[in-house]
Parts: sequence; structure tokens; C-alpha cells
Amino acid sequence: LELQAQVMAEKALAALPEAARAGKIAKVKEGILKRLKAQAISAAPPVPNATGQVPVGNPAMAPVAPPPPTAPQGEPPPPENDTDLPEKLPGIEVVGDELWFSHVPTRRSLRERVIAAHAAQKILVASPATEIKRICPGPGRILGAGAVLRLGGSLLGGYGEADINYAYRQLSRALHPDKNPDIPEAHDAFKRLTDASAELKEGLEEQRSVLRAICLVMGTVVTPEMTERPQEALFAEATRMLHAVLALTGEGEVPGHALSRSLVTFTSSTSWTNCRPQVLLSEWFDQNRLLDLFAGMSLRTAYDCAPKRYRAQFLCALNRLTMAEAKRNNDCVRGNWHSVMMQYPEMGLWRDLRDKIKLRVWTPDPETGGSKPRRGSMWDDEEGKRTSSWAAAWRERIRKVLPRGIDAFVAAADHEVRAMAAALWKDLAEWVLKDEATGPRFLSLFRAEPPLAPDGTEAPQLDEWAFVPASDIFLVVGEGLVGISAEGLGVDAKPGHDRMTFEEAMAEKKEGEEEEKDKKKNKDRDKDGKDKGKDKEKDKDRSKSRDDRKKSSKDKDGKVSNDPDFNWEKVWRERVNTSKNRPRARSQSNPRRRSREPRRERDSRSRRRSRSRRDRRDRSRDRRRRLSPSRSR
Repeated sequence: LELQAQVMAEKALAALPEAARAGKIAKVKEGILKRLKAQAISAAPPVPNATGQVPVGNPAMAPVAPPPPTAPQGEPPPPENDTDLPEKLPGIEVVGDELWFSHVPTRRSLRERVIAAHAAQKILVASPATEIKRICPGPGRILGAGAVLRLGGSLLGGYGEADINYAYRQLSRALHPDKNPDIPEAHDAFKRLTDASAELKEGLEEQRSVLRAICLVMGTVVTPEMTERPQEALFAEATRMLHAVLALTGEGEVPGHALSRSLVTFTSSTSWTNCRPQVLLSEWFDQNRLLDLFAGMSLRTAYDCAPKRYRAQFLCALNRLTMAEAKRNNDCVRGNWHSVMMQYPEMGLWRDLRDKIKLRVWTPDPETGGSKPRRGSMWDDEEGKRTSSWAAAWRERIRKVLPRGIDAFVAAADHEVRAMAAALWKDLAEWVLKDEATGPRFLSLFRAEPPLAPDGTEAPQLDEWAFVPASDIFLVVGEGLVGISAEGLGVDAKPGHDRMTFEEAMAEKKEGEEEEKDKKKNKDRDKDGKDKGKDKEKDKDRSKSRDDRKKSSKDKDGKVSNDPDFNWEKVWRERVNTSKNRPRARSQSNPRRRSREPRRERDSRSRRRSRSRRDRRDRSRDRRRRLSPSRSR
């Protein structure tokens, strides 16, 4: 047990500097060892005596077997095909969507970190006047329940009833009104402390009920260890649900064959064991019960207790799920999303940054005076969408590194994909930081938090970025090109597409740029040589022009073709007159070409007909006049 406590303490304090770790490890080890002994005593079965009867008395008298170090009491057994997380890149804690929620060692280390933090925690109570002023800051301002008892947040990572009772006892001794009769606000502060304790305990019950509801849909078993401090388990299962819905729905350009393969991959994966795809999609898209859980305060409290790298991953997945629902429902989302976005205002900041990146992708470069408009192919419409040259270069690299989506997808944990995502994010971060007003605020969502020393000061920072949103930047920069599913990532490419490594794609780009530079230099040299050659040719042409005039050939009329005194207008008029006077043969087959005599006959006939008609009209008019004398009068 001591050896196991030593290993757990070292893991819990691995992020601290060497000096801070040496000062804290003894106390942390002592707290963990005490907890392990209590678990071993409660878990040990009673041993029968020589008579075969089980003794009723102190269970500590029975021999105790220590629990196995890989699966402590109350923890769900690890899946059979459990895979390790991808290797960490330098300067970045997490690249892309890691399935940490299904990785048993990661979940265990998070719980051990919470236990170690509470074992080493000692609430330092200041003077009663200072504590009363902190709890009751003034009119119109109310301190949160977790802040009153100094519980919650990513530093401790979660809390339970025992932690609430300990914090309440420590603070109530100093804030009791009987001990502070000369401070009029002591009664209000003590009442706020009592209300905060009850509020946190009520919040624990709500978190456990939300955890059970999510686990029921996902097919996960709720264990007592998960409900002791439910914040870590609730946040992990909520993140699991978000990624499951995204994996089943598909993002970007996912062909039909790829969706079928994605469903097979989802059902056979150990990350979503016992999860029924159709039930999950129906519960999420057709009902509001699960979405309302994300708008509640219970999940927000669990979100605040998680490490920053997993908070950023959760935030990006939640935002992508709104886009997946809009794509599914013709750019419409449910009104319940408004409450979710109000609960997570960081989503608005991330959406603004995404829009800014998208604007850079789809804003073509301004055309210079001598540059020709860039066209992708001969069938491109000039009025269609055009990307910037920066986006075109990165889209080409993405196309070369990712496989063809119809054939196969590559896992998001692939080394080449993660290396490309890190390089693209570095390029984007440099561009975002050029805007000194909003750039640092945008990137603060993903910057790593500096570790804290034992005295509360910030220790030297080891990593620059807590999380790199690989899926988001691939979908934004490669819009219309990249697709993401449970199988991984793929790209829309032509048949026969072969993958490249990221280094080969970058090297090929550099070679292409060098070739373009060499071609440009050669063109400039050829242009200078041609200019010099033209001057020499002009001199030669002038000297030969006189001889050419004398030796020039004659045209069909027998006249000199290059004669400067040749009258072209006169020749042209003669040819036109000749063509007019040339007799033309009459063709009987064409009815339009008729002689003049039939035309005269037709004209005379028409005249005769018009006369006879006119005469008839006159005679009829006279007859009517004779028959009606009244009209004539």
C-alpha cells in the first residue's frame, strides 16, 4: 500500500516543479495511504476461523489483501482493446480531439489528482473581518457558493460532501456571530456560509442525477467512485456524448460510403461501448431533454473543474455540434441552443475567431496591375468563390497529406495529421496576433495555464498551448474539401490519389517556389536578350529593305507586291467593277431568282384587280342611293 501511495502521489504532483514536489509529496502520500487502508479494510471479506464460522467483531483482525493497483475498488474495468493516447508534441498539451474520456489511465490520473489536491489542501482562514468582507462584498454583489467555501475550479478539480463539511467547519469557527459581536455583518456572513454549504450539497445531487441520465443514454455503468466527486465523471461523459453525436452525424464533406464505414467503426470502437447509435441520434435531435442538460448549472460547474485542455476541446465540440444541426435542418437550430450559449459565453469568442479565419480563406488577394486572374481550371466560373493564395497553399497541403475519403479515412491521432495541424495553427496564431486589440483575447481560449508553485505564485511555463483545435481549422481552411467522421479524416480527391507525409508536402511546395523563381529569372534574362537581339535585327532589316524591294516577287496581276507606289485603291475598284459586269448564270431551281417580265405581268394583274374592285364598290354605292331616297335628302 505504501508503494502504491508513493506512485499515486508522484503522478498527482508530476506537473509541479522539483522543489515544490519535494515539499508536498510526504503529506500527499500520507493522505493517499490513509484512504487506501480504509478501502482495503472495507473491501476485505471476513475470514472463517478454525470452526468454520465467520467471526463477528473488528474486521481489521482479518487478513487484508491490497487492491490491485491497475483497477482500484469501485472503478469500472478497462476495455479489452484500450489504446494509448497519441504522443505529445513539443509545446502543446493536446492536438486535436483526443478520446481521453475513454482512456482509463487518464481518467484515473484525474481522479488521483483531485484526491491529492484535497489531501494537501489546508484552508487558511484570515482574520474574521477580512473573511466577512470577502463573503459579503457589498450591496448588489453576491459571491458564488463555491467561492464562499473555496471549492471547485480546475485547481482542486472537484469536491464531495466530505470536502464541503471540512471547508464549512474551518470557516464557521472564525465567522460565528457569537465570536464577532462587534462586527455587524457577521450574522449575514455566517448565514451566507450556511446557505452556500447547502447549495453545494444540493448541486452535488443534481450533478449525480445528470450523470446518471447521460450514462443511461450512452450505455455506461455508474460506479460509486464516479458519484463520490461527480464533477470529473460528469464532464467526461458529457464530452463522450458530444463526440459520439459528431462521429455519427459527420462533418464537412463525407461521402455516403464513408458514412457506412463510419457506422461500422463506431459500433466496433471501445470508446462508445454499449452505445446505440439510432437511440442517441433520436434522443439528441428529436428531443430537448439532453440539450437542456448542457444548459444547466450542474454541467457548467463540472466544466469549470476540468483542466483547460479538456475545456477547450469540449467548447469546440459543442460549437461544431450547432453547425452539424444547422446542416441537418437546413440552416436552422433549436431555440434551446440560446440557453446553452448563454451558459458558455466563451463560444461567442471562438465563433468570432472562426469567422475571422474564414474571411481570410475566402477573400482573394488584390490583383496587381500586371497580374493575371488565377483560375483553378478551364471550367471555373469567374464569378464563383475564390480563395486567397495563403488558403490555396494550405488547401493543397491538406489534399496531399489526407487520404481520399471515398477509399479510406485516416485517424485523427495520425502523426502526419497532427504535425500539419500544429504547423497550420502556428501560422494562424502569428496572423491573429498582428491585431493587438483582439488577437491575444482570441488566443487566450487555447493558451496553456502556468502551473502554480506551493506559495501560490506562477511557476515557469512548460507548454505554450493547452489545446490546438485541429478539426475546426481543417474544416474552416479546407471547407468543401475535408470530411470528418468516426473513422477519422478524409479529403475530396481524384481517383488514384496517393498520400504524402507532411514534410514531403512542405518540401514539394518549397521546390515549386524555387522553380517559379528560376523560371522568372530565366524569363527576365530571355527578355533582355530578346531586346538586344531585336535592336540588331532592326539594323539588319533596314539594310536589307532596299534589296528586298528590288527582289520582291510579283502578284497575280503582274505588279510588284512590295512597291511603295502601288495604288491599292485603284486595283480594288477595278476588281469590283469587273465582278459587277461579269454575266451570271440563271438557276431554274431557285424560285426567288425570277426574270423581270413575269414580275411586270404580276404587277399589271394586280392593278387590273384593284380597278375592277373599285368599280364594283362604286356601282353598289350608286344602287343603294337610288333605293333609299330619304338618305339622299
